[in-house]
Amino acid sequence: MGPKEVFVRWVFCALALVCVSPAWAEPRRIVSLDYCADQFVLALADRQQIAALSRGALRDDSYFRGRAHGIRQTRGTLEEVLALRPDLVVRSWGGSWDAEQVYGRFDVPVLQVGDAPDFAAARADLIDAAHAIGRDARGMALAHDLDARLSRLAARPRAPAPVMYLSAGGAVAGRGTMMDSIISAGGGRNVRTEESWTVLPLEQMVQTPPALIALGFFDHGRTRTNAWLPARHPAFQRALASSRTVSLSTASVACEAWYAIDAAEAIAAALDAP
Repeated sequence: MGPKEVFVRWVFCALALVCVSPAWAEPRRIVSLDYCADQFVLALADRQQIAALSRGALRDDSYFRGRAHGIRQTRGTLEEVLALRPDLVVRSWGGSWDAEQVYGRFDVPVLQVGDAPDFAAARADLIDAAHAIGRDARGMALAHDLDARLSRLAARPRAPAPVMYLSAGGAVAGRGTMMDSIISAGGGRNVRTEESWTVLPLEQMVQTPPALIALGFFDHGRTRTNAWLPARHPAFQRALASSRTVSLSTASVACEAWYAIDAAEAIAAALDAP
C-alpha cells in the first residue's frame, strides 16, 4: 500500500470518528435556571452530571425536591451560570426570555422544557429532554409509566362528571391548559369552557358550585401567610365548606409536566369516592 492509499484511509477514518456521536458527548455540566426545569434534570440526569440547580429546587412546589439536597444552587444570572462552565442549560421560564440566543454566543446549548398544554405534549417534552441529557432509556421508562397510568384512568367505567380547578388566588383553568387535560384524564368534564386561564368572580363561585372542585396551591406556604388572597375570604370559605373538594398536591401542578398524572389520579379517586 502506497503513501497515497494510507493517507486516503486515514482521512476516511478521521471523518468516521467525527460523524459518530461518542459517549462522552453527553452533557456533563448541566445547569438549571428554574424549579420547573429542575424537575427534568433531577428526574433524568445522573447526579454527577448536574453542575447546579435553581434556588427553587428545595421549595415545597418542587416535585423532586427530595433529590436536590446537597446539589449546588444558582440564582441563574448569566455571569454566575457561565462561571459554572455548563455544557447544557435547561430552562422553562428562568433566566432571560432570549436565553437561547444569549448562551448561544458562548456556545452553550439551551434546552427549553415545560409549558405543555396536555399529556401528549408533556410526554414528548420528557422524551426530548431525556435525549438532550443523554438518558433516553430513563425518559422512555418514565413515558411508559405515564402511558400505563393514563390507560388505567381511561379504562374506568364512569361518565365524565363536572369538575372545576380553582387556585388559592381565584384562577380557574379553561380549555387548552394542562389542567384541562388533567381533569379529562381524571374522568372529569371541565366546567370552564373558555380558553386559557381566568379569574373566577366570587359571586359565581358561591352561586354555582360544580360537582367537584379541585383545589390548587391551598396548602402552599405563601398561601397560608397571605391574608389578601381570595381563598381567605369568609364567603369563599363558606362556599368551599359546602362543596365537594379535592386538594391537589402543589408540586404536581406547579409545572406543566408528565408527573401531573398524580393530580389526575387524585381527581379520579375523589370522583370514585362515595
